[in-house]
Amino acid sequence: MVNFVSMLFKVLIFFIAIAVVLRLINKYIRPVLHLTSATSDHLRKMQEQMNQMNERMQAPPQQEPKKRVKKDGDYIDYEEVK
Repeated sequence: MVNFVSMLFKVLIFFIAIAVVLRLINKYIRPVLHLTSATSDHLRKMQEQMNQMNERMQAPPQQEPKKRVKKDGDYIDYEEVK
């Protein structure tokens, strides 16, 4: 009977130790891993934006469409306001 109680006590202590370790991992290590991955994602997005900006700066400027120039003598229709 004493041997059974001793063994049950050891198993109980083992499960409590595992629960404490898992709680510490969940509380301290997981947030650090999440922060690391979030930071790397943010840096990757910033690098992509910088590459896009560099491509736009190096590309030749696009010509704007020619605007229609008003010639002398064009007829402008208007209504008279009374």
